[in-house]
Amino acid sequence: MACSVFYLRQTNFLSSDFYSLQSIRPTQSMKIYFRSCLLSFLLIVFAIQGANAQGSQPATIHVLPQPKVLKLTEGAFKLGADTRIILADPRSEDDRFAAQDFLDDLRETAGVSLSLGKGRGRRSILIGLADNATISAALRRTDLASPVVAGNEQNSNPEGYSLSIRPDQIVIAGRTAAGVFYGLQTLKQLVQGEGTDAYVPGVFVADWPTMRWRALSDDISRGPVPTVEYIKRQLRTEASLKMNMHSFYMEQSFASAAHPLIAPQGGALTPSDIRELVEYARHYHIELVPEQQTFGHLHNALKIEKYSDLAETPYGDVLSPQQEGTYKLIADWYRELNDLFPGRFFHIGADETFELGEGQSRDMVKARGLGAVYFDHLKRVREILDPYKRQLMFWGDIALRHPDLLGQIPRDMIVMNWSYGASESFEARLKPFKDAGLEQFVCPGVQNWNQIFPNEEVAVVNIPNFVRDGQHAGAIGMMNTSWDDDGEALFEMAWYGVALGAAASWQDAPLKIESFDDSFDWAFFRSDGHGFVQAIRDLGRVNTLLGTSSSDPLFWQEPFTAAFQLRARTLADKTRQMRLMVEQAEETLLRDGEKARRNRSMIPAMLLAARKFDHMGRRMEVIQQLGNDYWNAYLNLGDRRQVQRLRRYTGAVRNSLREMAEELSALRADYREQWLRENRPYWLDTILARYDLAIANWLGKSRALDEALRDYDASSTLPNPEEFGVGARPIAPK
Repeated sequence: MACSVFYLRQTNFLSSDFYSLQSIRPTQSMKIYFRSCLLSFLLIVFAIQGANAQGSQPATIHVLPQPKVLKLTEGAFKLGADTRIILADPRSEDDRFAAQDFLDDLRETAGVSLSLGKGRGRRSILIGLADNATISAALRRTDLASPVVAGNEQNSNPEGYSLSIRPDQIVIAGRTAAGVFYGLQTLKQLVQGEGTDAYVPGVFVADWPTMRWRALSDDISRGPVPTVEYIKRQLRTEASLKMNMHSFYMEQSFASAAHPLIAPQGGALTPSDIRELVEYARHYHIELVPEQQTFGHLHNALKIEKYSDLAETPYGDVLSPQQEGTYKLIADWYRELNDLFPGRFFHIGADETFELGEGQSRDMVKARGLGAVYFDHLKRVREILDPYKRQLMFWGDIALRHPDLLGQIPRDMIVMNWSYGASESFEARLKPFKDAGLEQFVCPGVQNWNQIFPNEEVAVVNIPNFVRDGQHAGAIGMMNTSWDDDGEALFEMAWYGVALGAAASWQDAPLKIESFDDSFDWAFFRSDGHGFVQAIRDLGRVNTLLGTSSSDPLFWQEPFTAAFQLRARTLADKTRQMRLMVEQAEETLLRDGEKARRNRSMIPAMLLAARKFDHMGRRMEVIQQLGNDYWNAYLNLGDRRQVQRLRRYTGAVRNSLREMAEELSALRADYREQWLRENRPYWLDTILARYDLAIANWLGKSRALDEALRDYDASSTLPNPEEFGVGARPIAPK
């Protein structure tokens, strides 16, 4: 917190009575203590004022993350041809980039083109560092000055900023270039109207992050490997949400020069990719962190014969600590990564080492214990990487199983404490590491793995609650996680969860979901109303409605089995509810999609999810009806009219089975298009093969039924229903 005295004309906090106290001539230490106490009081009052102002602000002001202090002032700042954006320090390349980023967004979302520091304008947007003389003078002319950027040495938050909007001038002051950038991100969301009607309402904002690090870990090893251009899209969007760290989760997807056999052709980040992205991320104040696994999750390397001797179990997932080659491989990887990533962190992974002790290290584990062997490996990796002077991160799940040994973890290592359940409290998971004196990140998840669309019903509990408890436990950061377990996840569907984590970690806990949702459409899409967030929440509650933890397995479940047909009958009522819900979401997206002025690329991904859910529901209905009709025909073989009803599943004009194949073909084409908007072609054919198999299955069943009906014409018999794949006899309703 800043502790310099600032002037609040409207509240009249500071009067001459205060200054008369100086005649007492206190000691220097007394002065510092007194001023600190006074400023603490002022900041509390100021924050309360800001909170009260937020409670009464008009519904048109929606900002994510929500600022610490937002106070309404009089008037508005009109954006037009006579508006200029001015750099307090024209030599600052960081501020110039931030200004241009703002101007580009303004042109795209509001149809307004402004000039950067050219000519004179009646109104100006002045940006720069708080200690710049021009900024300081401009702040003194405002009615409010920010404690965040007051310049006192006791304020150590490098990302704080203030934003003052008056009818004639906007002033953005940051403690660092990152603060200036974040102030402009807030200003983007405050712009109202379009074209000649564009303006910014009069407000004063003082803001700073609660958590130092606000990160995303993106899995690029289990199928989708994003293109460089899409990673740039991720970085830009994360930065707009005031996130400052992005981690690449890598198993075999780093194109190492020392170990070229491991990375798949066309499915890895190359050194040139990384150099380009590091430079790009720097402009957005994002630190890129390599997460190259160093223990488990390395099957794609260990299945290669050259490296198979390093596996704890034959061709398994875990590197064996018994092999010196294990540590040579790690040293080689990180020697290259050190040259490519200039930041301060390495993430060494080391989660889910389930095979440890089952193979080469069995005797060692029996003698010393699993936990001791695990922690020895961590220490060995730390020693190897010590020359690079990085702080090492590692996943905390295995360490948590050995609380008695947590004292063995070097204190300069950071625990990445992950948990993905919808828990009301995560205190029990945080306490052991806190008690051991270890720094930790909380690592929730966007719930996109094995899902047609992220399970938002879990995300809205997991993310804010874990971050809340992490803040209370003193966690230094939040690293949200996106996983691609079955290789199908499209990242574009995950932005709601990403934004939720960004807001929860920037704001003071607890984050209120209702308030977040109320602001989401405007802040993320620059669209009035709540239609998009409603569609997201509806698509994200399908799992809850159908009572499944993962929707991808249900989508690909073999339909011509007794298990699937029983499920279809059991869920008949909920299936209809689900279809109506996702069709409403699809209709909203089709009708209002063009209203999104920012992040519009999420809309077609959401449409794909809605259509996949709708197809899944329709498939359940078709299977249920087919089972009823087939059993009815089988039990009434003498009644040809009953049997002929099966022609609807084989007919040339109307054919429900072929209809399923046709819908899947359309979904296949849509999925392929969405994939290539984000990812390299690598792995795509593996997913499309699932569509091809399902399409062939439906067409094959249609042909089989056609043949069965031709045989019936000659023999008056049909194949046994259960053998034919329509399940057990339906139970007649009571």
